[in-house]
Amino acid sequence: MARIEGEEINERVEVLCVFNDSGSEQNYCFPRKIKYKGRTIEFSELGLRHPTVKGNRMVHVFDMSDGLASYRLEFDAESLVWTLVSKIVVD
Repeated sequence: MARIEGEEINERVEVLCVFNDSGSEQNYCFPRKIKYKGRTIEFSELGLRHPTVKGNRMVHVFDMSDGLASYRLEFDAESLVWTLVSKIVVD
């Protein structure tokens, strides 16, 4: 039986993004790598990307994977800040 371990993080992170002018609107801009606690995490898969509203702010939510864990990132379009919201590992 698979074990799921989730961790709520909610910390600002450094992000390297990729801008792609071809393909679907979903893939125009997405995070490629983040730096978290001195480690670089490189993403291999883009899961879901969707805009949402938090109060008066537009926030873009990205569900990413490095092949070992899933990460949820949020980009605040007003303050231009990236936040690592959570990490989920499935054993």
